[in-house]
Amino acid sequence: MIIGDRALAQRANFKYTYDLAGEWKTATGLPFVFAAWVSTKQLPDDFIKKFDEANAYGLQHIDEIADEHYNGVYDLKKYFSINLSYELDEEKRKGMRKFLEYLETANS
Repeated sequence: MIIGDRALAQRANFKYTYDLAGEWKTATGLPFVFAAWVSTKQLPDDFIKKFDEANAYGLQHIDEIADEHYNGVYDLKKYFSINLSYELDEEKRKGMRKFLEYLETANS
């Protein structure tokens, strides 16, 4: 299995490719959450405020960020603005819980 940028660069070399998020959605009806910012302790309000400001700044400058990190393999503007979703809504929380349930079952 190859994931991430290396997978995008290698797509033409394989007969079959699968989109993990799409396969998860088909199997469960729920979105797949690849990453989330989490903490095991209460974070200071000023940290959360600065973090939210940094996130907002990044979202407001997607085109510039995509241009700075151009890799010639994939349209990063499309990826950052269409393929990625930045809100952790209730459906995504359900998807995360389902994934954790599967992990728990697999490990028991």
